[in-house]
Amino acid sequence: MSTERQDKERARQGRLAAIVIAVSALLSIGVNAGADVLGLSNRAVGLILLVAMAGFAFGLVVAIRIWLSGRKNEG
Repeated sequence: MSTERQDKERARQGRLAAIVIAVSALLSIGVNAGADVLGLSNRAVGLILLVAMAGFAFGLVVAIRIWLSGRKNEG
């Protein structure tokens, strides 16, 4: 695989991680701010926050994989 292709793939994965983390952050902030307005139960809020936490974990795993692949390609 050429370095240009590897760079494009790493950039795509980086965008994916950034989007997932940003959406997770907005989801958790939105649920905490609007739970009373929307009339959500504590159980529903907890479930939505667990989904947001899973998004953060996924973004972290993708970011670590990008970092490790960059270290492997350096030398």
